[in-house]
Amino acid sequence: MKIRTVLFVAVALALAVAPMWAHHSNAAQFDTSKRTTMKGEITKIEWTNPHAYLYVSVKDTSGKTTMWALEGFPPNTLLRTGWHLSDLKKGDVINFEGATARDGSPLILGREITLPDGRKLYWGPQQ
Repeated sequence: MKIRTVLFVAVALALAVAPMWAHHSNAAQFDTSKRTTMKGEITKIEWTNPHAYLYVSVKDTSGKTTMWALEGFPPNTLLRTGWHLSDLKKGDVINFEGATARDGSPLILGREITLPDGRKLYWGPQQ
């Protein structure tokens, strides 16, 4: 009986902390001292938890195109800060700002996005 109780408590504790293992630190993944601003065309929109993502095709000065992923707030937070899914459309050209990934991958912790109509909205945390 004692072993069953100990095993039950161990499993319950493991399940209770499991969600914490999955969350990442922005400071570990992104270098907030390396902020950048870019302009590109939206190719994909993921309005999903735990973070919304925009995929943007960006051409550099040599003409090479790179697909950048912009990680943002969860959809509920975006809605509360003024966003609506209808604000974004595939093919829209946007300006965006954020902190680049530490590993050099084309991933940005998005901060501010300027929409085609000139509105500026926060996509992610102020770093």
